[in-house]
Amino acid sequence: MEQRTEYEETLDLAETGQHRLALDSVRQRLAEAPEDAEALNDAGVLLHCLKCSEDAVEHLEKARTLAPDSPEVIWNLVETYLAADKPHQAEPLFNDMEAMGILSADVLNRAANAFLNAGDIPAALRTLRRSLEFSPEQEILKPMIEILEKA
Repeated sequence: MEQRTEYEETLDLAETGQHRLALDSVRQRLAEAPEDAEALNDAGVLLHCLKCSEDAVEHLEKARTLAPDSPEVIWNLVETYLAADKPHQAEPLFNDMEAMGILSADVLNRAANAFLNAGDIPAALRTLRRSLEFSPEQEILKPMIEILEKA
């Protein structure tokens, strides 16, 4: 019978919602290899799931420094920025996401909403226009853009 790796067991814990236990396992891995981008990414995701946004961002930013071309790390970092109401930090990553083929209208629209919530209408407009350009079939965005242009 094949031995399951510690990492596979950690993933199982995370997938079954046992985020704290999974995080403890990932932290043990980081204690042994603090520059492990995959473990830093995993810790960031788990911290995000535990609603520890600032710690999640810290881990994911370090993972991005170590693995700047990782679509998974960039995706997780953008998701965490948006969940933490930090769309201004997410926006510079949209070009990287597009180049990697992982940018979506959903991400752009959620970022635009976060900009609106922050009162940044110019950034919301810029992001909605990009979303419409990215995915022109979103007819619903046109009246939204028109309303915001008049605001």
